[in-house]
Amino acid sequence: MEALQKAYEARSKKINKLEKTKQLKNPQEAFDKLEEYARDGYDSIPDEDKKYFLKCFGIYDRPATPERFMLKLRIPGGHLNSTQARVIGECAKEFGQDYLDLTTRAQCELRYLKIENLPTIINRLKDVGIDAYQTGVDNIRGIMADPLDDRSFDNILPSQKTLLKLQEKFLYSPDWISALPRKFNTAISGSLTNRCNIYCHDASFVLAQKDGVYGYNMYLGGRVGVVGKDANIFLANEDEVIKAFESIIELFKRFGWSGNLNSYKFYFFLSGYGLNEKFGLLKHS
Repeated sequence: MEALQKAYEARSKKINKLEKTKQLKNPQEAFDKLEEYARDGYDSIPDEDKKYFLKCFGIYDRPATPERFMLKLRIPGGHLNSTQARVIGECAKEFGQDYLDLTTRAQCELRYLKIENLPTIINRLKDVGIDAYQTGVDNIRGIMADPLDDRSFDNILPSQKTLLKLQEKFLYSPDWISALPRKFNTAISGSLTNRCNIYCHDASFVLAQKDGVYGYNMYLGGRVGVVGKDANIFLANEDEVIKAFESIIELFKRFGWSGNLNSYKFYFFLSGYGLNEKFGLLKHS
């Protein structure tokens, strides 16, 4: 830990403009003013809220479509029930020009939304268990999983319940919102078939077997086009997965760098400190 602290201090002497913006307020303050912004109109929204703080709650100002917003929804593991899907479709039809996107991370995006309609949309979605918390900027993004979890013949360990418990650790806590140096992508799968690009995430929990017991192996530092490093840590049950996830996130939150934006990603964090595969700990290289 001492080596981590020294390396962090050496690499974090420069604070960029985005990090300075983060220090202006608690992101929750911006979200709590949404009703006020809806009443007073687009021009009443401070620039820092448009450019950063509202994005923590999935609300994106889109300059290409003036005074219209995109709302990125959190769909855990890509799992929707029929009621949720219907309400999302109704919101798109009524408020978003009958348009929505399905993303590569199995999330949904509503577009062309006016500020005056956002509180109504968010409340309708909340009523059916859908929200947009932490789906933008420097947060723990929507967790991916096998879309056929618990339904396919090759699924060994159903993982959706574990995914939801991982979310519970950070999703609504003020201490976690905008607490990371950069966005963090996660995936978990207990299936033999890779249906969610399982290895290319900041942290991945992949089906594994040890001494005849099924569990998960952890891969770290993946990103688009880059396979994560095998941490060679067998996690035998749900509790061990949650503890491992918490440990990795806490390290990134505490020691991640706040200098060059291109060096924020967890991939660069790992390559900068080095990965001790034997013990599953990060160390300064």
